[in-house]
Amino acid sequence: MANPARHLCRSIFQVTRQIPVKRKCQQQCPVRHRTAAPFRQLSTTCLRRADGPPARQPAQNAETDLDESEDTDPSEYLTPSTPISVADLDRQERADYEVLTKPQQEEYLALQNHYAAMFESIDADPAMDDIAMQVDRQVDSEVEPLDFPEDQLPRRDMNFWAVDEDDEFGQVEEEAPWDDSAITSVAHSELEVHREVREYTRVIAWDMPLLNQFAKPFQPPTEATPLRFRYTTYMGEVHPAAKKVVVQFCTKDLPNLTEAQRMKLIKLVGPRYNPDTDMVKMSCEKFEAAAQNKRYLGDLVNKLVDEARVGADKFEDIPVDLRHHKSKKRAEFPEEWKMKPARVQQLLSARQSQRLLQANEIPVVDGAETVKSYVRAISGNRGGREQRTL
Repeated sequence: MANPARHLCRSIFQVTRQIPVKRKCQQQCPVRHRTAAPFRQLSTTCLRRADGPPARQPAQNAETDLDESEDTDPSEYLTPSTPISVADLDRQERADYEVLTKPQQEEYLALQNHYAAMFESIDADPAMDDIAMQVDRQVDSEVEPLDFPEDQLPRRDMNFWAVDEDDEFGQVEEEAPWDDSAITSVAHSELEVHREVREYTRVIAWDMPLLNQFAKPFQPPTEATPLRFRYTTYMGEVHPAAKKVVVQFCTKDLPNLTEAQRMKLIKLVGPRYNPDTDMVKMSCEKFEAAAQNKRYLGDLVNKLVDEARVGADKFEDIPVDLRHHKSKKRAEFPEEWKMKPARVQQLLSARQSQRLLQANEIPVVDGAETVKSYVRAISGNRGGREQRTL
């Protein structure tokens, strides 16, 4: 508690000097050329009465008591080892210094040097400790003591999150009974996916075998059904693209169309026509349901075909515009590079004869391995003769 009180006293001494009120008071006394021990800044927490009164320290010398510095005559101000000048002041202190009058400036510097000299003395810290104790006693006498209840709530009345809480402020009563089945939204999503998977698993296990009796062989579409519709499904998931329907058809597959009518249809569909494949591709997603979009596309194709057949304007003076399509070049193997059947037979005969030669040829002898085996044999015989000699 001494450090915050010491800081408070120094701030009070600085405020009591003749410094303009419009400027912010300094947080620390401007002491130069000394190394002060670090201390904790002034805390904003409420004071709490200790178990016993603080021990009183003996009074210090009157010359070092900062309470009496207010009544000190300017002629009795002390001088530190390194006096403080105007150049030693920082920007804020310099601004406060310049707004003072000439006598006030001299008194301000003298007072700062007096404080620096006091802090350099060995009795400065005990004096500050005594002042801190006095401030503690004064604050304790003016502030009501905070008494915290020592009794705790029963465990059954505590909140779920405060069961193992040691702090008494965290031990609050339960507003509503805790529901063990309550889970997060992410867990609900995972549970929904699990339900969907189980639903399809039951369909596969019980319903799909019963559909086998309704199975029919695949038959490709005939000329009577030239339209091909394409849908997109996301397996039960709500998606904005699930309502989109695409239709494709070949202009040559449409029944009862002459060449002039087919060219008029191509001019009507515009950039939806692909000249490489002779396919027309259109899509619709303006309605909420896929069935509505499919019905709209079917009606649109019928209107186009009727206009191409019975329309008054034949569009004969309008050329076919194919600038929207960029054809892709496909590399094809030149026909003259392909091998003739006679050349294929000739290569097969050559490969067969090569296999026969490899089967009948004499195996190749490795000279290096032969020399090594010969040297090993000579070395072994020489060693045997030396042993018999011994």
